[in-house]
Amino acid sequence: MHRLTCLTAMICLPALAQAAPWHGIWSAEPDWCVNAERIGSVTPAPILLSASEMLGYENSCDITAVDEVDGLSAWQIDITCQSEGDLYEERRLIMVDGDRMWMWFGADEPLLFTRCPA
Repeated sequence: MHRLTCLTAMICLPALAQAAPWHGIWSAEPDWCVNAERIGSVTPAPILLSASEMLGYENSCDITAVDEVDGLSAWQIDITCQSEGDLYEERRLIMVDGDRMWMWFGADEPLLFTRCPA
C-alpha cells in the first residue's frame, strides 16, 4: 500500500504543481524585462503574476479568485490591491497565446504583454 501511495504521489503531484500559462513575468515593453529582478522598486518594470499575487510598480495585489473561461486560453481573476496607501478590488480578464498575454481593465482596449525570458 505504501508503494502505491508513493507512486501515485510521484505521478500526480507534478501535474498539480504546474504553473498556469498566465503565471510569470510579463512586460508591456520587452526592454523593461531587464528590470525583472527589481519589480516594485523601479520604473519601468514588468509585472509578476503568480497563483496568489500580482506585483507591479508601487502596487501589490492578492489574487482572490480565478475562473477559467471555457473554450479559450483565458481567465477572469479577482484581485484585491494596495497602491500608494489605497485599497481597491478589481476583476481582470487575461488571455494567453504562447508568450503573449492580453489583459483587460474593464471595457477599455486590452494591454498587450510579452513574457520576459526566464
